[in-house]
Amino acid sequence: MAANCKDCGSEIRWFQPMRPDGKPMPVDVSPDPDEGTIRRHISGPSDKTILRGEALKGDALIRARADGERLWMHHGATCSEQKPFNPKPAGLSLNLPPARPSRRRFR
Repeated sequence: MAANCKDCGSEIRWFQPMRPDGKPMPVDVSPDPDEGTIRRHISGPSDKTILRGEALKGDALIRARADGERLWMHHGATCSEQKPFNPKPAGLSLNLPPARPSRRRFR
């Protein structure tokens, strides 16, 4: 099932999770052989094909990459709108003045 990301507008695909209690996974449209972590499984009859995704970790991920499997990238890792805004560099300290007390009036 193709759709567009609500944050960045890129085209994405939705994989159903392998576990019945999980949420559908948004993945990039094309597989990424170097950085991908999601294995695709196709199930169901040809007229109602279901794409399922399995998140790989550790040894399973290393073996899949070594075997040249087509792995997809979770869209949250590549979405341009999900990146942190201008993070503070490591080792930098901010010397900010103390906060001013609020001047709320009570009635």
